[in-house]
Amino acid sequence: MMIGADLRRAAVFHAVAAAGGIAAAARIIGKSPPAVHADLRRFERDVGVPLIERAGRGLRLTPKGRLMFETVGAALDSIERTRSAVAGPDPIAEPLRLGAVTGFGRYRLAPRLLRAWPPSRSLRLRSGRHDDLLALLLAGEIDFAVTYRPVVAAPIDSIEVAKEDLVLVAAASGAGVADAALAGKLPFITYDEYEYVFARWFAEAQGRQPSTLRRHDHFDELEEALASVAAGRGVTIAPADAAAAFGLAPAGTSCRNTIFLCATATRLRSADAAWIAACLAD
Repeated sequence: MMIGADLRRAAVFHAVAAAGGIAAAARIIGKSPPAVHADLRRFERDVGVPLIERAGRGLRLTPKGRLMFETVGAALDSIERTRSAVAGPDPIAEPLRLGAVTGFGRYRLAPRLLRAWPPSRSLRLRSGRHDDLLALLLAGEIDFAVTYRPVVAAPIDSIEVAKEDLVLVAAASGAGVADAALAGKLPFITYDEYEYVFARWFAEAQGRQPSTLRRHDHFDELEEALASVAAGRGVTIAPADAAAAFGLAPAGTSCRNTIFLCATATRLRSADAAWIAACLAD
């Protein structure tokens, strides 16, 4: 609707509506009344609907004009705040844009970052699967990805930043749970990208992969899988931090998993990368 409407005419419209008339607005913004009237009418033509109508000897906003007045006012306020910040002596800090695999991101990374992150700088954290995070990184939508797989494909590189424990969990842990899981006797609750976590745990903690895997419930999110386990519907393998948040204790040996920080080589040498690594250091 406003593709053809420029900011200068939008500001003139806002001034006329705020002042209650063309002559009053002209005095405030330092233009002649005919010039203000021309800008106002051109703005209305660009928008495509009447925004101001006559009411006796004065002017008043139409219903759509009131909506436009509020929107333009908010935009002008935002521009003024940004102008003041840009003109000020302090540097503008860009937000830290992070992506992380769900279990580690929500239950280890986010709590540590939020305890130490400066209030004056914004933080944007997204969670998802490894492949999704890599796609966001390559598209420039995030600056760093925290994931359990190293990436060595140009232009992305990786550094090790943390370790996490992967654990087998059940609603009621007892002797023989791990053996029963390896023998394929227990129903498993799975979630997106469970294949990597399960394969890693069986290889490291059990020394071999199960011959069969009985899948019961499946969810997109790790949290739903852990809720299903807590309800007694089966077992799963998950990061220990996430399992503990659901009151689930390890049922057998845990295995150590490596977490990597992925970004361009330049970003991996930045102060932000060093800060993330320091937050995650044990």
